[in-house]
Amino acid sequence: MAAQSKDRRLDIQGLRAIASLLVASYHIWFGNVSGGVDVFFAIGGYLLAMSLMRELERTGGVHVPKTLWRTAQRLFPMAVIVLVVVGTIALVFSGPLGIDRVMTDILASATYWENWRLAADATDYVAAGHDKSAFQHFWAMGAQGQFTAMCIIAAGLFALVAKATRMRDARLWFGVVLGAAAVASFVFALVQLSIDPVPTYYDTFARTWELALGGFAALVITRIPLHRVARILMGVVGLALVLTAGLLPPEWQQPGWVTLWPVAGALLILLAGEGDQSAPVTRLLRLQPLVWLGGISYGLYLWHWPVLKGFIAFFPTAGFEIDALEGAAILALSIGLSYGSYRLIALLHRPSRRRVEAAAPTARPARGRPLLAYALPVVAAISAVGIVVAPVLQRAAVAEAAATNPVAADDDELARWIAEAVATPSAPSPGTVVGEDGRSAEWLVDDCLTVGPDQQAQCRFDDSESDREVWIVGDSQAVTWSPAVRGALGGSADVQLLGREMCPFSSGPAVEQQIGGFMRVCDAHASTVLELAAQRLPELVIISYGAWWVGEGYEDRAADTGDQLAAGTLAYAEQLHALGIRTLWLDSPPPGPEPAACIEAHAAGTSLDACAIALQDAQIARHETLDAGLEAGGVAVVDTLGWFCDPETGTCPSILQGVPTWVDRTHMGAAASTMRQQVVADAIAPLLQD
Repeated sequence: MAAQSKDRRLDIQGLRAIASLLVASYHIWFGNVSGGVDVFFAIGGYLLAMSLMRELERTGGVHVPKTLWRTAQRLFPMAVIVLVVVGTIALVFSGPLGIDRVMTDILASATYWENWRLAADATDYVAAGHDKSAFQHFWAMGAQGQFTAMCIIAAGLFALVAKATRMRDARLWFGVVLGAAAVASFVFALVQLSIDPVPTYYDTFARTWELALGGFAALVITRIPLHRVARILMGVVGLALVLTAGLLPPEWQQPGWVTLWPVAGALLILLAGEGDQSAPVTRLLRLQPLVWLGGISYGLYLWHWPVLKGFIAFFPTAGFEIDALEGAAILALSIGLSYGSYRLIALLHRPSRRRVEAAAPTARPARGRPLLAYALPVVAAISAVGIVVAPVLQRAAVAEAAATNPVAADDDELARWIAEAVATPSAPSPGTVVGEDGRSAEWLVDDCLTVGPDQQAQCRFDDSESDREVWIVGDSQAVTWSPAVRGALGGSADVQLLGREMCPFSSGPAVEQQIGGFMRVCDAHASTVLELAAQRLPELVIISYGAWWVGEGYEDRAADTGDQLAAGTLAYAEQLHALGIRTLWLDSPPPGPEPAACIEAHAAGTSLDACAIALQDAQIARHETLDAGLEAGGVAVVDTLGWFCDPETGTCPSILQGVPTWVDRTHMGAAASTMRQQVVADAIAPLLQD
């Protein structure tokens, strides 16, 4: 068996096995990070630097294209299998509304760009739990793949310099280069963590130090002679650090000081086994079961997360708590899929007469035609086409869903539905779209969450043959009213969305305290809206935003938040009134319960307390004060709190007539918006009369 070759570091395979088990175990049972990915990064940098310098010393240079292609042949096949299988299943179960999201994930993963996509979306991985994308774990492949490509190119350039200057010890000097890169990257990571830790988690340049430090250790620190006792101690301490990294407080920001814990542990183990495989920890890691599992660790890493996601989807009663037996089954299935995938890769890559073995992902590329390596660009191209055609399918699906939505005939019927839902909580109707796919088409398909100058045309919906315009302005809550407003108008006027995420159509200290430096962007957006209003003179501007910055978690806010919001909105509304433009205030629904928790409670048959939320006194005061202040300033006001909550009990139910009100903790879904189109029509009609 290839694993018995004397020139291979079998302990590294064992370390890979432990890293993969840590990653999978912590994801399955704790919904948290373990440090296993950091161990993989340290190993990757260590082996990459060794390999590149061996090539330089053997041939006098580094052939960049060939080295990149060898790396692709090693990594692409397993990625293709996972992306095709998981992508197909995800497309089937997500339905047409999820095509764009799934295809975007596949494209980002296939092009090793998933880490930047998650960074752009500000996805908090540490707080991710189980309710995230089935492709989210590809972020690590993206970060390491990008570093690998940059390192190979850098090694090629370094080889040219070394040859031109007749450098005597290229290995040492390239190690110094990697060491400098590690220091610079670590400093960069610390600075970025102090600014915005969420995207920094995925940032390749903030992660570079982990891989570069591994390369520095391989090329420089290995030169230091070690006594056997030192190797023993290094191995023991290193293994202890690796195994306990996941126990560190999750609020400690990564990849900062805390990340040194698993990285240092991995490097101590690697250095302890370099040139001497007799230390106890090294012998432990050379045990055959660990070596075998290390050989399929790459596949285990790629398979465990979608298997976990699939389990949660098929058994929602498990919720966020996986018991020992369930977790063991998930882990066993992931290992089985990984082993089977390696067997398939070997069959496709090698002549059939050769014995098929499950080679390690870092082993020499299999001989034969690397068919699956060629397939990854094809998968990327198909997903790119899918992203282009997705909006057509999504719009059709949204229109079909809207046709079956219940619509309240008036305020009284809506109030009766709410009272019934409070008294007897119900589950979503069969086939109802829940979660982020339940957002409005204007948000999900038309990308009108933030409408800048370039998006104005695509976010104007020509629903009428006249020149009449109704605008909707505000923050992310504004776009959620679009289905109700368009349905209420019934084609009698065009609807122009002009909202901007995070920007309530208001100014003043309360807003600035919440959004800080983003205030400048919001002020500029409001100025653009007012300038455009002077040019186009819409008949009605509907204002809506969240800004529920009162009650629990906002104890440090001013007591007059509602008054401040009203004054800030009137500063803009009065300019619209001066132009002869009417305004209407539709407050957003208050922050609601977590939708997933309610659905899980229904599935498990447990208490339905999670299916409603009680209004806080501070929230009621904020709503009433804001309404009163705007009405006094000439803005038409509708008391929308009664459209979502029972005023008698102060309770806001999550599901009404089988339709979820919230798609997340704060935003109303498209179906819930459509349900309220008639009461919106009753509010709009008097303001559009000539």
